Amino acid sequence: MGSVATSTALVLACALLLITPPAKSQPLDPDAPPISAVSLTVSGGVSLGVYEAGFLYYALASSRGSQRVDLRLLTGASAGSLNSLLAVMAACGAEAPSPEKSLFWRTWIPIGFDRLFIPSSTSPLGIFSRDALEHGATGIEEVWKKGLTPSCDVVLGVSTTRAEPRVLWAANDRLPLPRIEEKFAIRIQGRGPGKPPRATNYTTPGSRRMEPLLVTDEQGEIPFEHLRNLILASMSFPVAFPPHELPTCESSSSKATPPVCPQEKAGTARYIDGGIFDNAPLRLAVGLARDGLRASDGKLRWRDVPTPGVRDTPKGITFAFVDPDATEYPSLPPAEARSAATSLPVELAGLIAALVDTARSKELALLLEEEPEIARHLILPRRHFPAASAPLFAFLGFFETEFRTFDFYLGMYDARRMLEDVADRSTRFAEPIGEPAEEPGGWAPFTCMRAVYDGASDATKACQGDALADFRALLQVSLDQLYFACGTAKKETEGATWRNRHCDRAMAGHPPPRVPGVAPRRWPDWKKGEKEPELDYSMRLLGAYGFHFRDLGVEQGRGDLAIVRIRESIGSALHRLTSAQSGADKQVVGFAGKLAADSVAFAPPDTVLHFTMGPTQSEVGLSLGAFASKLPTGLRFASAIGFRGLEDVFSSGGGESFSAALVGGLEYRPRTDQSFLAQSRFGLRAGWMFSANDRYGTQGCEGRGASRVTACSRPVVQALAGMAFLERFRVQLVGEWYPGTSHRKTLWSVAPGLGVELAL
Repeated sequence: MGSVATSTALVLACALLLITPPAKSQPLDPDAPPISAVSLTVSGGVSLGVYEAGFLYYALASSRGSQRVDLRLLTGASAGSLNSLLAVMAACGAEAPSPEKSLFWRTWIPIGFDRLFIPSSTSPLGIFSRDALEHGATGIEEVWKKGLTPSCDVVLGVSTTRAEPRVLWAANDRLPLPRIEEKFAIRIQGRGPGKPPRATNYTTPGSRRMEPLLVTDEQGEIPFEHLRNLILASMSFPVAFPPHELPTCESSSSKATPPVCPQEKAGTARYIDGGIFDNAPLRLAVGLARDGLRASDGKLRWRDVPTPGVRDTPKGITFAFVDPDATEYPSLPPAEARSAATSLPVELAGLIAALVDTARSKELALLLEEEPEIARHLILPRRHFPAASAPLFAFLGFFETEFRTFDFYLGMYDARRMLEDVADRSTRFAEPIGEPAEEPGGWAPFTCMRAVYDGASDATKACQGDALADFRALLQVSLDQLYFACGTAKKETEGATWRNRHCDRAMAGHPPPRVPGVAPRRWPDWKKGEKEPELDYSMRLLGAYGFHFRDLGVEQGRGDLAIVRIRESIGSALHRLTSAQSGADKQVVGFAGKLAADSVAFAPPDTVLHFTMGPTQSEVGLSLGAFASKLPTGLRFASAIGFRGLEDVFSSGGGESFSAALVGGLEYRPRTDQSFLAQSRFGLRAGWMFSANDRYGTQGCEGRGASRVTACSRPVVQALAGMAFLERFRVQLVGEWYPGTSHRKTLWSVAPGLGVELAL
C-alpha cells in the first residue's frame, strides 16, 4: 500500500534548498505569479496514508469557501491515489464537521492488520485480502452518488505499474521498448446534489503516446466501478496484494471527445503498486497542467481536450506535494553507513536500497532537469514530529488503531502549520485559516496535541481525562524521539536551520518536555540505545508510559510482548503465504519469509526438538515456547534425556556404564544479537540420573559412586550454553554437578555436544 523504502534524498533536498518558507519579515517575490489554482500530489506511504488523510482533511476543511484558491488537479500513487480521490470528494462534497465524520477517517482508521490479513483469502501472489478496501470503496461510492458541487472540475492523475510490460515499437517496428509504468488521467465534473459526478478519460483522441483509457459507456463516462478498480490497482503492493486486473483501451483506439472505451473492446492487464517506479507523480501533475489548463476570466480552466506539446507551465498554479517522509527535523543516519560496509551482504543491501530510491524518484528528477524553475511553484509541507506508524517501514500503524488515530491528528497539526506559514508569507489567502466548529470528542485530541507541541499554558486542561491516556503516551514518545533525533544529529547538521523550536531546544542540549498527565512509575531513558532497533525503541517507551496495546491483545505497559505479538502476526501471515505455494516454491518462499519476519524481531519456533552427540554424552531435548507469555521475555521451558555409555549397551561390556538422566528446567534466549543465522541460549536444568550399575537405584551404591559419574543413580544439576545456526545445527556445552550425600560422593563433569534441532 505504498512505499517501503524511506523518502528519497532528492525530495528532501528540494524541501531544504528550494521550498523552505521564508521568514515572516521577508517580502514576497514581486515577480511571483498570483495563486489562482492549486495542484495536490500525494505520495504513497503504507500506513502513513492515514497521516496524509489527516493532513488533507484539515487543509481542505479549512480552505472551504475560499474564492481565491481553486483545487484543479490531483495526482497520487498507491495510498496517495486513494487519498487524492478522497480529497476530490472532500473539496467538492458535503462538509464534515469533525474528523471522525470525514470520509478520510471512515476510510482509513478501520483498516487494521486483522482486517487486511484473512488467512482464507491468502493467495500464492498476495498475503492480504482486499475485503476491507472494497468495503471502504462502498462507502466512497455512496458519497459519490450523492453528488459534487457543479463548480467542481478537477483532473485526477493516478500512477500504476503493469505486472507485464507493454511493448512499444520504434525504428520501423524493429526496436522493442518495454513500458511498465502507466499513468491514467480522469476528469471529474460535479453535477450537483443527487447526481453522480461525470468522470471521463482526459486524454488526447488519437494520441500516439498510447495513453490508457478506463472502460466507459457510450457517452464516454466512466462508471465508478472502474474508477474504484484503478485505485485498487495503484495500491496493489507486491507480496501484500496480488496483481489487480484492469480492463483498458489505448487512446489511439478512440477519436471521440471524450474518449470512449467499450467493455467488449477493452484488453485486460494485471497492475501492481504505482509507487514502485513513481511514488511522487509530480511530473505527471506538471504535464497535465501544461497540456490541459488555460487562463480564462482570471482563472485556470480545463480544456475540453488536452493539447500536448505545450512546454510552459501555466502561470498562477501552485503545486503542493504531500509526502509523509519529508520532515522538519534531521533524520538519523543508518546504524551502519554504507561507506563503512565491509561485507558483501551489507554492500548489496545498500546498493539495492539506492536503486529502489533512485527508481522511485526518477520522474521527479526528470522534472527538475526539464524545468528547474518549477521550484518557484512548489509547496512541500513537512512533518514536524515523528509519526507513530513510522517504525517497521511505515507498516506499524496497521497493528494499533490508536497509532492510526494519532497520525491522523498529526497530519492535521502539520496542515495547520503549513497554512499558517503560507498565510504569513502572502496575502493571497483571504485570511488566516481557522478551525472548523468544535464538536465533543472529535477535536479533543487535536486540541491536546496543539497545546503540547506549541507549549500552550492550558495544556494540562486540554489533555486531561482517561480517554486521552494512550494519546498522551504517544505524544510523549514523539517528543522523546524528536529530541533524540535532533540532539544526536546536531553535529552532522551543524549550520542547518529547522523551523521547529523543539528541535532547536534539543540541539541546545535540553531534555524533552513532559506531557501533562503522563506519570510512569519510573521515567525511562528517552534516548535510543546504540544497538536498539527503532521498533524496540518505540515499544520500550510506550510500555514505560503505560500504553494499552488493545488491538495486539497485550496488557498495559508490556511493550516487549507487543513486539512478540507483531512478530507472531507477521510470521503467521508469511507462513500462510508459504502454505499457498506449490512445489519447490514453498521452500524458497518459506526461507525468504522467515528471514523477513526475523528482521522485525527474531522469534524461535514454539517447539524445538534437538539431538546432540558428544564424547561423553548424547542428548534428546525439547524446548517449549508455547507458554512464553506467562514468563519473562526470553525464558522457555526445556527438558532433555541424556545418555551415557551407549556404546556399552550395544557391546559385550554388559552395559554397566550406561545411564539415562531425565532433566527439566528453564532456557533463556536473549533477544539481543539473535537472528536466523545464529541464536544463543543458556539453560538451567535439574533432574535425576538413573544408572544401570545400581540397577537404576534399586541396589546399593558401592564406594559412594566415586569411581565415575555413572556408578550409581543420583540427582544432577546442569548449566547449559549453546548456539544454533540456521535453526538447524546445534552446538552446546553442558556443565553437570552431582551433589553428594552420605551415600554418594559429589562429582562433576563437562559434556560438549554437536547435533541438529528441528522445529515442530
